[in-house]
Amino acid sequence: MKLKNFLMSCAAACAIATPAMAEGGMFEQALPENMKADVVAAVKYNYYNFSNWQQDGTSNYTWLVTFDADLQNQWKVANWRNVIDIDLGQTWTKGLGKRKSSDRLFWESMLDFNVSAMLKPYIGNRFETQMMSGYAYSEDADGNEVKKAISSFMDPAYETQVAGLAFIPNDMFNLRVGFANRMTISDGYGYADDHGAEKIARGDREHLKTVKDEPGLEGVAEFKYNLYEAAAFKSRLWTFVNFEGVEEIDGKWENLLTVTLAPYIELQVGFDMAYDLDQDKDTQYKTMVLFGLTWKMF
Repeated sequence: MKLKNFLMSCAAACAIATPAMAEGGMFEQALPENMKADVVAAVKYNYYNFSNWQQDGTSNYTWLVTFDADLQNQWKVANWRNVIDIDLGQTWTKGLGKRKSSDRLFWESMLDFNVSAMLKPYIGNRFETQMMSGYAYSEDADGNEVKKAISSFMDPAYETQVAGLAFIPNDMFNLRVGFANRMTISDGYGYADDHGAEKIARGDREHLKTVKDEPGLEGVAEFKYNLYEAAAFKSRLWTFVNFEGVEEIDGKWENLLTVTLAPYIELQVGFDMAYDLDQDKDTQYKTMVLFGLTWKMF
């Protein structure tokens, strides 16, 4: 990547972050009295270029754009919460080319009814997919890279309708348990069929289903804690088991530590663990360390 492209990227990132605000978010005063919001947008970029460099090194760059929003409307009878998570990132390494590093589109909307101070019946909906195509990489007999598409926007996508009982003792912790109908949408890669990853491996696409409905039980536990003014930790554990048996359990555990090093500058350390038999028979892991510009809106 040329130096001028790198400088232009930095300038664009600074332009996005420049309106960054006072403590609490630049639009905090615009919130209604019955509404709480935690909205953060971030741009993260790393760049290395080596030319006639005698020590070890490979030219590479990584960019990541994120948008996280937690919006809560509170009334006497009910509370309405919307959680939105958008992540999009890519890595380029000389000799390997571009690879997707992050790709998520997530929206969860929940309505809690204030039957008691801590126990609240709820209903809700959740949607999750990706925005860019995903690929599997291998080599042919001559050592050339073989790139095979294995996923794309809305393939797979997950739509879940839920209803149950929530235990919400305070703003830091909540636990939800209820009935759920999880819909897996997949038009071309087999994720809507039973054990979709195995179907893809066999190349058997003639009789794959487009939509799969799985009624079952779902549990979600969330924990948020501000360590001090400049650091926060949040964790979310999601599990789902359909009514076919305990061997059909899916789950995801997400953890993120955020540290504000200076105004507009943020460090994030995260660890995710996931299991979905339709994607892979083994547990999946992701660890990340991110550093970049942050714009807190609320």
